[in-house]
Amino acid sequence: MKKTNFHTHTYRCGHANGTEEDMVQAAIHMGIEELGISEHVPLPHYRQHLLKSLPAVRGVRSLLSLAYSLVKNGPGMRMPHKDLDSYLEAIEDCQKKYQDQIIIYKGFEAEGLEEYFDYYQSLLYEHKVDYLILGHHFHKHCIHSDYYGKDHMKKKDIYQYCNDVEKALETGLFSYLAHPDLFLIGYQEFDLDARTVSQRICEKAKALHIPLEVNAGGMRRGLRNVQGEMLYPYPNAHFWEIAGEIGNDVILGFDAHDPSDFNEGMYKQMMQFCEEHHLNVIDHFDFLQGHFEKFQGEYDIR
Repeated sequence: MKKTNFHTHTYRCGHANGTEEDMVQAAIHMGIEELGISEHVPLPHYRQHLLKSLPAVRGVRSLLSLAYSLVKNGPGMRMPHKDLDSYLEAIEDCQKKYQDQIIIYKGFEAEGLEEYFDYYQSLLYEHKVDYLILGHHFHKHCIHSDYYGKDHMKKKDIYQYCNDVEKALETGLFSYLAHPDLFLIGYQEFDLDARTVSQRICEKAKALHIPLEVNAGGMRRGLRNVQGEMLYPYPNAHFWEIAGEIGNDVILGFDAHDPSDFNEGMYKQMMQFCEEHHLNVIDHFDFLQGHFEKFQGEYDIR
């Protein structure tokens, strides 16, 4: 099986290191044959989006992060929308420069935010990017109060995450689901509700032929003691036991935020995890393009 990675970030998001070329060179050095660069998607009218989130803000941390994002119009989580073209041009330059050494794709990691589905569709329809991956970090608003990786997730939060993910996958906009078990960072007891949510997500992805991602980002955080068990924040062993039983296709994602994240040790660690949980690992997937007829709004794609 060839080595591939479709989950790569750059300095542009404000919480990563390395240019597009730095990431490409590191991937080549590791022997990766296909690389997708998938920065957190820049959102138009981002300040308006954040201002609409004010009623949902809870706590000082959320308020401060909101204020920072308003000032920066992006970084901290994503690049400003005005940088979209320069990002795509940088990838295109790498595609030309390294065409004899590696296949490079243009992509974005995007949240399942309904207000932006038309925009996502336009990115695909106009061939600005090859693919989108669903990295669903937030419910409705890109603020910490609505973050699905926060501490002390409640039952209503994990079912909300499940509903959001199912709805987003049904759009056909997203080619795979990144870190599907993100919600288990803050919901640490794998009870009947956690099992139900995991089962629903895995079954929905299986029915739609959408792969799930075993994500190295959580592995880099190391094992932690969760009620007497040593588990990664993600990939969570209990979630992936269910994925193995259902027979989901699984893609490996380095979730690279630094050139050093491309390393053989992490690749072997991910592969070992997949073998232990009897997962069907694939090295490529279909690039989904959405359901054109469903999306008409501000970003009219007809």
